[in-house]
Amino acid sequence: MAARNAKQGGANATRERILDAALDLFGERGLTGTTVRDIATRAKVNVAAISYHFGGKEELYRAVARMVTETIEGRVRSRAAGVLAAPPADAAAAEAALGTLLETVVDVIVGPAEMRRVARFVIREQMQPTAAFEILFGTFSRLHLVACQLLATAAGLDPEAAETRLRVFLLIGQAIFLRIAEAAVLRRMGLTQYDETFLAGVKAILRQNLHAILAAAREQPA
Repeated sequence: MAARNAKQGGANATRERILDAALDLFGERGLTGTTVRDIATRAKVNVAAISYHFGGKEELYRAVARMVTETIEGRVRSRAAGVLAAPPADAAAAEAALGTLLETVVDVIVGPAEMRRVARFVIREQMQPTAAFEILFGTFSRLHLVACQLLATAAGLDPEAAETRLRVFLLIGQAIFLRIAEAAVLRRMGLTQYDETFLAGVKAILRQNLHAILAAAREQPA
């Protein structure tokens, strides 16, 4: 039994090393620009190990996409499980919940330095979609749907109206921009990294912007 567990543990460790190496290389070079040999060399495994664990490069790419979505969704749910499970039906509570969701995006995507690797993969897939796009879209669309429901409840809008969907994209985009344009933001802000003080300021401004956007939406004729 101990030998079997040790063997399984070794197989899992190998699989994790391959996924870790593939995340970096696919993010840096894309699917077509990365070879199986590149990944094997980076992961320090035999080429055959990739076939054994994943079947091939395309299957590995999809496995990386699933790992990325599970990481993002898991971290978001750990911080905003209540909001995602039961979005409030009261306008004030919905605004507060949407603010919490925006802050969660900062905590999950912007704050952790290790999320740069994930962001590279996601951004490349947005610019050059592959068959793995549907895996990413599944997670992102679920989060977007909840955010649309919250904004609609807070502002008295139709959650599936084009304007509602666009407003949510723009709201979330404020936070995501800080990850996408990190080098420029750090240079202009005179920082070497996103520290707690900076991120707290980001969250405060996001709440202010949310309040202003909701106020404008409420004043707009139905």
